[in-house]
Amino acid sequence: MKIVKYKKMSKGRYKIFFDNNSELVLYEDVILKNNLLREKNITLELLEKVMNENIFYEVYDLCLSYIEIKMRTLKELREYLLKKNYDINVIDNVLGRLENEGYLDEKKYINAYVNDKVNLTTWGPYKIKKNLEMLELDENLIEDKISSISDNVWKDKLEKIVNRKIKSMNNKSLSMIKNKLRLDMFNLGYDNSLIEEVLNNIHSNDESSIKKEYSKALNKYSKKYSDEKLIYEVKSYLYRKGYKTEDINYILDNLN
Repeated sequence: MKIVKYKKMSKGRYKIFFDNNSELVLYEDVILKNNLLREKNITLELLEKVMNENIFYEVYDLCLSYIEIKMRTLKELREYLLKKNYDINVIDNVLGRLENEGYLDEKKYINAYVNDKVNLTTWGPYKIKKNLEMLELDENLIEDKISSISDNVWKDKLEKIVNRKIKSMNNKSLSMIKNKLRLDMFNLGYDNSLIEEVLNNIHSNDESSIKKEYSKALNKYSKKYSDEKLIYEVKSYLYRKGYKTEDINYILDNLN
């Protein structure tokens, strides 16, 4: 086959037209590497070589586009390319070049990832660390970055989350609020001792909330029960809401 014309395209590619009316899109590096600007006659052997080299640059260019969206890990890129059914040898060669060129700097990735999660999410240190480890990143680099963040940062985050959540739980008993928050904060990856420290600073709202719940229960069960059965149902309701026995008895003695 003989090359008859070149047409420039985007991303450093050219469409090559052959004398047999066939076309081929090649990257500029492949064209220059194989001296195709001068060598117009293409043998089948050279054509195969050129196409294989072109796949490398195709994968390389695809990775750069993927990295431009956000930083990626080696694991993320490999999985991304495998899903597109590229040959594993080509994938390894491309990833090796990207590593050598500094596109897959684990320390930079970890720093950016942690900063984003600290500033933009409710995640605590253990959840951030676990998710980074799942990306098969260097555990020492992860630990160094997590440990560099002040305890006050985590405490401030935790207090803001707790205060925000409490606003939607004003009809719950203090013990129920704490139990719910304790579980939520643990699942977000915060340290148990820090959780307890923050929860201990929550002011009790039991007196006002139990009065509301008592009125609600009384209104509900008085339609079906009376006397001792009514008291039993109201008590059971308040127990389920997490109120203490002495608080329940106090309300029943003073509001009945």
